[in-house]
Amino acid sequence: MGNKVYKIGFISLLVLNILLTLVIWRGPKPPLQGGGDADFKNRISEDLGLSEEQEKKYFASAMVHQQQMSALQQNHRKLVKEYFDFLKLSDIDEQEKNEKLEAIAKTESRKAEITFKHFEELKAICNEEQQEAFENIVKNLQQVLVRGGGNNLPPPRGN
Repeated sequence: MGNKVYKIGFISLLVLNILLTLVIWRGPKPPLQGGGDADFKNRISEDLGLSEEQEKKYFASAMVHQQQMSALQQNHRKLVKEYFDFLKLSDIDEQEKNEKLEAIAKTESRKAEITFKHFEELKAICNEEQQEAFENIVKNLQQVLVRGGGNNLPPPRGN
């Protein structure tokens, strides 16, 4: 009986080690030099057929865009938290609450402006042939932005 327990333990540990090795080996890809979603950036670069020089400019722009968006997202989270902290108060200052809501709206507006500018920069580095393919990129971008990049909460359930 003791031998059987050792065999089962050995096989279990072996299987766990193999699984762990696979998880580590196939783990998340490190972000590329340009920041942001590497798959999305690479897909855009491939779809447009960017040259090496164009790709360098695009990835540099993407890095700046990602840094700006990250800072705005961090600020957005802080503002939303502060806005909902008003619910903890017994007496809510409506002017303060409205100012916080305006700040949230300005942050969202700024995110849209920064993203628009980033894709204007991409469009500017494209040649005529790539400009045609750029229209499809815009369609895909609109779908991603409407979905919120997968960060949206699921819709509420009906009772």
